[in-house]
Amino acid sequence: MLNAELENGASRVIQGDFRSDEGEHDLTTVHPLVDGERAGGNAHPALLIDPATGTPFAQIAYARAEDIDKAGDSAARSLALWRSVPFEERGRKLRRLADLIHENAWSIAKLVAQEQGKPMLEAFNLEVLPALDHLKFIIGYAERYHAGLKVDPRHPFYSHKRAHYLYDAIGVIALVTPSPLPFATPLIQVAAALAMGNAVVLKPSEQTPMSGLRIGELCMESGFPAGLVNVVPALPEEAIRLVAHPKVDKAFLTGSVDAGRHVMAAAGCALRPVVLSLGGKHPSVVAGDADVGRAARGVVWGALANSGQNCGSIERVYVEESIASAFIDRVVQEVDRVRVGNPVTDEVEMGPLLTDERRQVVHSQVTEALEGGARLLKGGILPDGPGYYYPPTVLLGPTNECRLMREETLGPVIPIVVVDSIERAILLASDCDYALTASGWTKSEDKAERMMVGLPAGVVTINDVLYSFGEPAATWSGYRLSGIGQNHGTPGLREMSRQRFVSFDDQAGEAPLFSFPYDGEAKDVSETALEYLHGKHRHRRTGAMSRLVRMKRFRSRAPVRSLLLPKKHRGK
Repeated sequence: MLNAELENGASRVIQGDFRSDEGEHDLTTVHPLVDGERAGGNAHPALLIDPATGTPFAQIAYARAEDIDKAGDSAARSLALWRSVPFEERGRKLRRLADLIHENAWSIAKLVAQEQGKPMLEAFNLEVLPALDHLKFIIGYAERYHAGLKVDPRHPFYSHKRAHYLYDAIGVIALVTPSPLPFATPLIQVAAALAMGNAVVLKPSEQTPMSGLRIGELCMESGFPAGLVNVVPALPEEAIRLVAHPKVDKAFLTGSVDAGRHVMAAAGCALRPVVLSLGGKHPSVVAGDADVGRAARGVVWGALANSGQNCGSIERVYVEESIASAFIDRVVQEVDRVRVGNPVTDEVEMGPLLTDERRQVVHSQVTEALEGGARLLKGGILPDGPGYYYPPTVLLGPTNECRLMREETLGPVIPIVVVDSIERAILLASDCDYALTASGWTKSEDKAERMMVGLPAGVVTINDVLYSFGEPAATWSGYRLSGIGQNHGTPGLREMSRQRFVSFDDQAGEAPLFSFPYDGEAKDVSETALEYLHGKHRHRRTGAMSRLVRMKRFRSRAPVRSLLLPKKHRGK
């Protein structure tokens, strides 16, 4: 399956038409957005289920194979014009997009809350605000890349040349995005792609298609050309078709490890690059000198935000035994304060899981851990009633071999393990196939350094958690099974572009220095250059420089002043 959340689709979408209880009106049916129009899609729409109530709230006509093909072709046509548009015009449209998000901030948050299940305020803080922050960053830094980055030549014979790195559009970008952050994740990637001159085909999660379609609508309202941003909610097999589409030049996936394997295989067969942001198993280390209150509040929020359904959610906690009792008591107190309920209700802090299947996976991991000897401190019981709720759950002492400590949980569970030292905590934290995010809690700069260096993750934060997604300059990357390549920050912009080296020689001699003819004079220049550039003794290098100055072939082909440059330009 293409995304971790796609594996849970059975309870989330139901095929067939639906009418309201009153029988008067059909539910709203939404279609793919291709070439600037809402059209196409499956003739038998599927129901979208509100995870808080278990009832349908809309219908989605998933994209068919022909819709995917049309989207790829449309993006390629739009690309031909867009990649040559001056950045000033790109920037104006991106700023208009930011203005529209600002104007519609709460309606976007409400849509995310209903469709995905996170509380409205959390959707506002973790989706809308980061989207705007990243947009501002992208507009500023993309302009710098568009202008080119100066290169300081290091070879003395070429030091007079004016050189730059240019960052051009790659082409058509395929984005396959997940449900945990259904607005922010695709919006940031779409904006980065457009800023660097690319066209986009976005395949949002089949679980949360309306947030992705809202991005397409906002782009149209912002004045981007029709066909530049296409949104094709689709089932997994059609997503593979998108990645393999002949007009696609690069694919970005945020999803599960299995999804990454499928996408990488499809892209590999088509000989195109990929960026994969996959699973996580965030370890959090609480040192003995940590502020217990801050650490407990941070761990509880980091584990329970979005009901634990973030790839960066805390899923393992290692606490030094000197403060373990106080820390565990405080965690339980903080969990007791978390208000669980319908995410569109004010002051609710945790909503439901996205699907019942996800809830069953979470509960099975908890049950197995308890059977293996863990102690249940809070939660751990499947609730009755509508919706896909699971209580905030705290366990003490699960074994390192159980699934709860090794596989992604993506649920509101806090497993705590007491250790005798930070070194032991780092060792256990490192014993994992995932390496996406990690955190630590300490007052000591020395211990902070040990954790930042020792915790094997693409993102490590000390005395905070989850914030790096909202920091536009921070990259989002992992290794091992957590992914390939980078998103966000300037490295993320470079992933959306093709780096080229260009130079201009405005002091060109009669011919390139080492060009034909290969005669005796050419050999003399080469041997003398070897001694000047790489000789072991200073006096021999000085003598070689003197000989080069006297050689007609050298003087006619390279500026003599290059021999007088500082030592750093001579490769020493």
